[in-house]
Amino acid sequence: MKDTRRLGLGLDALLGASTAEPVAVAAPPAEAPARNGEGLLYAPLDELRPNPHQPRTNFDEEDLESLAASIKSSGVLQPIVARRRDGMLEIVAGERRFRAARRAGLDRIPVVIRNVDDHAMLQMALIENLQRRDLNPMEKARAFRELMHANGWSQEEAAKAVGLGRPTVANFLRLLELPSDVQDAVSSGTLSMGHARALLAVTNAAARLALMKKIIADDLSVRAVETLASAEAKPRHRGKKFEAKKDANLEDLERKLSRHLGTKVEIEARGPAGTISIRYYSNAQFGEVMRRMGVTA
Repeated sequence: MKDTRRLGLGLDALLGASTAEPVAVAAPPAEAPARNGEGLLYAPLDELRPNPHQPRTNFDEEDLESLAASIKSSGVLQPIVARRRDGMLEIVAGERRFRAARRAGLDRIPVVIRNVDDHAMLQMALIENLQRRDLNPMEKARAFRELMHANGWSQEEAAKAVGLGRPTVANFLRLLELPSDVQDAVSSGTLSMGHARALLAVTNAAARLALMKKIIADDLSVRAVETLASAEAKPRHRGKKFEAKKDANLEDLERKLSRHLGTKVEIEARGPAGTISIRYYSNAQFGEVMRRMGVTA
């Protein structure tokens, strides 16, 4: 069932309390009174485990080192959020802070405990990442898709949940239409989101791959790629006018060959030369065509 009452409120509404205001913690605080197992505590890092629904697949090393240095200097400014699961504390939101705290040499970290099910946990993890720290474009695209699927949301509803416009969400989702080699280039930062969106206009796989390699080799701007992609997408009529009307004799030969071989045959003549194309749609049909042509293995 859709619940649009909290759309646009972001992670704070989902958690039921504000998590945006920094809370510097330099020493273990007293635990807040538990309410249905919820509350603030100072948990050993060894009792925490990552979120299995974490949409982020890449954690930037320099970013983690910078955050770890900040934690060494000022402590953890914002508790992470976790839930109790199988004797452990499973991180709902804040895995980046958890990783940085470990690098900083901390033994414990402030944790807000929340009683949430798998569905709410997924939603919190996705919105926390989408709102607070940039994922790479492909991670963000997959996060939006998962957020919409998990909640039965439209693009409009997903956009409101993270405070973005629907066209922005739509642009991210379109990246999922790209083949895996282009998606990998976007994930690694080799291609920008703008370059990837321009490549969407190229439907021919070989042409798209060639253009991607040219972008990387020549360091093309997005505008240049859009121009090349637009030219590639236009139908090409030059030099093909003579094919508009096929010779009647060739058409008659096509029909005769098609009947003889039991499949579609096309003949293209270019002056004294040309090609004969024979279609087959299964291994069995291929064998039958070879038999009718008198070719044996």
